[in-house]
Amino acid sequence: MQAQKIIVIHPGSLYLRIGRASDLNPTTILHAIGKRRRKNLKSNEDFIYSDNLLPPLVAGEAQESVMAQFNENSLHAAHSIQAHVAQYEDRQGGLKRLRMAPQKVASFNKNSTPQVISDDGLRAQEEGKESEFIFNSSILSLNAQEASAYNIHFPLRRGELNIHSGIGGSLTSILSDLESIWSYAIEKHMNIPRKQLNQYGAVLVISDIYNRSILRELVTLLLQCLGFRACFLLQDHVAATFGAGLGYACVVDVGDQKCSISCVEDGVSHPDTRVRLGYGGGDVTQVFLTLLQKIIFLIKNAIDAALVMSLKENMCHLNLEICETQEKSFEVEKPPKRFLYTFHLLNITGKQRLVRLQLPSSQQPDSQDCFDAEYIRETGRVRSGRGDQILEGSMPVTCDAGDDELVVVDAFDVDERVVNPRNVDKDEQLYYFTNNGEVVSLDLAIVRSIERCTSDDMKRKMYGCILLVGGASKLPGFSKWLEQKITLQLAANTVHNRSTEQSALFDVNVCVKEMDAAMIAWKGAAIMSCLESAPELWIFGKEWKKYGLRILREKATFIW
Repeated sequence: MQAQKIIVIHPGSLYLRIGRASDLNPTTILHAIGKRRRKNLKSNEDFIYSDNLLPPLVAGEAQESVMAQFNENSLHAAHSIQAHVAQYEDRQGGLKRLRMAPQKVASFNKNSTPQVISDDGLRAQEEGKESEFIFNSSILSLNAQEASAYNIHFPLRRGELNIHSGIGGSLTSILSDLESIWSYAIEKHMNIPRKQLNQYGAVLVISDIYNRSILRELVTLLLQCLGFRACFLLQDHVAATFGAGLGYACVVDVGDQKCSISCVEDGVSHPDTRVRLGYGGGDVTQVFLTLLQKIIFLIKNAIDAALVMSLKENMCHLNLEICETQEKSFEVEKPPKRFLYTFHLLNITGKQRLVRLQLPSSQQPDSQDCFDAEYIRETGRVRSGRGDQILEGSMPVTCDAGDDELVVVDAFDVDERVVNPRNVDKDEQLYYFTNNGEVVSLDLAIVRSIERCTSDDMKRKMYGCILLVGGASKLPGFSKWLEQKITLQLAANTVHNRSTEQSALFDVNVCVKEMDAAMIAWKGAAIMSCLESAPELWIFGKEWKKYGLRILREKATFIW
């Protein structure tokens, strides 16, 4: 299949990246849809729902404890930074930096007045506000009055389908939203009529931690609902290694609402090393907003989340060599009143933050998969009496049997997960929690993921090639900071059962490619779809209709 006839789709919690495999860069749009509410149901709260651009908020009594914890942590961080600044000044021969008390900064911001600039070149008002569905920038440009007429849905949250109890939260509704968003992107931004999709193949980049039943629905969406000629699925971490040109790596994907980690070697993501942490760049934006509010931020009305995210991307960094009071200015395009949202501090390290691990196949049964282990156990029972033997010439029963006899089709390796899977899963999840019940930090999660590799040689390779991808990883100085933190974790004997001399053998190297970190996985999927071996991976519509999940099991690029 030619590269011009292949469409690569990489959906995320915040953005959708889509484009032809022959394109240099993908088209990036907001991965959300706005649906107009019915006029007779606008006052009924059961039919009103809107997902926030930033992660969910902490409200009620928990807010006070969160703010107390936040103030304590921010004070500790400020003291650490001041100590570093003092050491830096000593190294620079006593050169003092510009320091200013937070009260003076707040007073300066309070007395600042915005300068009105010409509206030449500002973005024109979005069209299509009266349509039944709105997408991309039309959602962000809604004012308060217009927003009251729409339900806003983000199909993906925290790296998985956004299934909830509200309106539009069912699996069928979410799949319908995905179909609408992807169709809009293909028709409006790629200029491909939907009726011509039967001439194209689709490569869907999926999460490294997946649910097999959801994958079946996604393939059905691509081949039967959207009408692609063929498709195949590719894990995002495997795609990232292809995009970076690496044969092996510990891939760290820092997205807007999650951080995922896994060790990849020769195009295979090892299941035991996969972990997804329930925090990301959106949580950093929440903290950034709270710090801005402490110094009386210039904007006093309801703040646009997109503006705060832009300020974070342009002004935040992790370079301790740049640590002083600086004056910054920025432009704000202000329509009647922005619709996104009133913010509060998010509880980043609270107990409600989740850790996701890859479940073994024995815990993901699917009745449509005839080779599924659970399906075989449930359907492989035959009566042992003479009259119940269907096939003539079958081997007679030569031993005492009960009423039922289990037909063993395959010899499965029995381990602790099969004997008592629920308890083992809880223990594995606790591996990524601290003693206080909080989710571990990113650097410690990386170390614990690599430590689950089977050999020291594999661990050495992974420590030496930690690939940093994802849109939230583009903060200046982030890679250097992460490398230092991982090195400190290796030096601590509290994490490993090895001596300091053995830990010193592992060299830590965090790799950052020159291309946009948010596009590496998409680029890798585009490259892989054009390889000579790619024709063996395609699942065609007729095959899917005839064989169903069996063909996906046989042609999947990952361990099913």
